Amino acid sequence: MVEYGGSLDFKKYEPKFVKDKKTKKVTQVNPKAKTLGNVKVGDGARYKGRGYIQLTGRYNYKKAGAALGLPLEDKPELVEKPEVAAQVAIWFWQNRVQPRVDNFGDTKASTKPINPGLKGLDDRKEKFSDYRLAMK
Repeated sequence: MVEYGGSLDFKKYEPKFVKDKKTKKVTQVNPKAKTLGNVKVGDGARYKGRGYIQLTGRYNYKKAGAALGLPLEDKPELVEKPEVAAQVAIWFWQNRVQPRVDNFGDTKASTKPINPGLKGLDDRKEKFSDYRLAMK
C-alpha cells in the first residue's frame, strides 16, 4: 500500500530548481517532478506511491481528492486505507487508463498509463495470460 524506499529513493520525484545568473529566473529542471506536479522540496516523499494503483505526485493526489471529495493533497496517507485505495484505483482507471487504451488485451498498452517505465511488464504479461486461461 506504500511505495518502498527511504527519503533518498524519493529524490527522483523531488523538484530541482536552477537560477539563471543573468536573468535571475528560477526554472524547475526535474521533468519527472514537474510532470507529477511536485513543486516543493519534500513533495517527492510526501506524495510517493500509495494505494492499490500506487498513486504518485502532488497533482494526482489533488485531482483524485477533488474527484472523490477527499483531502488527499493535505492528507496523502489516506490513500493507504483500503477503502480509499479502492476508490482511488477506480478513479484512476476510469480517468487516466480507459481513455488512453483501445485494446485491454494488450498488456503493454494497459500498463503504460499507470507505469510509463513498464517495470514488471513481463511478469504482468504472464499473469494476464494465466488469467485468460483460467477464464476459459
